[in-house]
Amino acid sequence: MHPQGLALSLRLLCGMCIALTLALPAQAASTIRFYAIVAAGGSVDAMARIVGEKFGPLVDATVIVENKPGGGGNLATQTVARAAPDGLSILVSGNNHTSNLSLYKETGYKLDDLIPVAELMRGPAVIVVANASAYQSFDQLLSDAKQRPSQVSFGTAGIGTASHFAAEYTFFTAQVKMTSVPYRGSGPSLTDLLGGQIPVAVSSLVAAMPLIKAGKLRALAVTSLKRWPGAENIPTVAEFGMPGFEQLSWIGLFAPKGTSPEIIEKYSQAAKTVLADPEVQRRVAGLGGIVGEYGAAEFKKFIDQDYDTVQKIVKSAGMKPD
Repeated sequence: MHPQGLALSLRLLCGMCIALTLALPAQAASTIRFYAIVAAGGSVDAMARIVGEKFGPLVDATVIVENKPGGGGNLATQTVARAAPDGLSILVSGNNHTSNLSLYKETGYKLDDLIPVAELMRGPAVIVVANASAYQSFDQLLSDAKQRPSQVSFGTAGIGTASHFAAEYTFFTAQVKMTSVPYRGSGPSLTDLLGGQIPVAVSSLVAAMPLIKAGKLRALAVTSLKRWPGAENIPTVAEFGMPGFEQLSWIGLFAPKGTSPEIIEKYSQAAKTVLADPEVQRRVAGLGGIVGEYGAAEFKKFIDQDYDTVQKIVKSAGMKPD
């Protein structure tokens, strides 16, 4: 090829390479891992993925959800607590974050090893019975439980779970003694409830709602302060002589101790933007909850208060560390 022709071809080739490079989508500057405390499935995992999908672009990063179940959430929490405080390792946890510190002799972390970043979701538990149950209302259940201390049992999703604490706090506040029957998840407890093996169950609203709507379960009360959106026909525990009562499950983001205030604020604002998205709110409602409203500072206050409440419940209910 003539030298001039070769030079022209090279210039054209360089121009094409530059144009192609400019046409390619920009790559995220970093990769953030959201460590979920549970296996795939369930509301914690779902929230990690719902939020992570829109969170990444807001902070110029790719978000990868890594499920790290084990130790009731302790394994994932330990992983993030020991990670570099560079904003690349974030914990997605729930009520276990505070309850485990009261229920396990060794958790591998302390409360102040993690910095609260943002609340993502909250939702109530619901007290349910089989549709054929003699208990027509929550006050009937409480009346029977007062007459027969420790003889009426209730199923939960397991020791230390949100439903377990909601149940213990509810019955402690109502001043009744009932017997806890822990299961490995809400599903098995509701199955035994339908089968007549237990008379009462306390479950997340999202797990019980399909059976309530199908007429297989009767909802006696929810643990939210006000009647819950989408379940307005179910009375609250507070309506039965316990004004001000509320015990909700929650899910939030946490960063390792030492993470800079700038990163914490950046991530808190990004989470707030994601949760304001109507599509995200719709998906969260599908999980039986509402989006969280606490930024970093408010969430820190909430976590400290929740920890104090949990300790009181553990002591009053006689729950023993594992």
